[in-house]
Amino acid sequence: MQDLTSEPVFRAQDQRKQTGQPLPSCAQCKEIKAKRYTAVQQGDQRMAEAMATAMGRHQRAVHS
Repeated sequence: MQDLTSEPVFRAQDQRKQTGQPLPSCAQCKEIKAKRYTAVQQGDQRMAEAMATAMGRHQRAVHS
């Protein structure tokens, strides 16, 4: 089991608060957003919902 008390754990949001700089872009986030945008524009509700779910899973897995 990892001891988290010895070193602080910083998230991307903490880094942004500390530096005041925007976070670097994530290529996978951009891809998911683009697919969802296209699906919405084309009226493909199922794909838009799938991309929203994919974004949630991606953010939890990679950005938290």
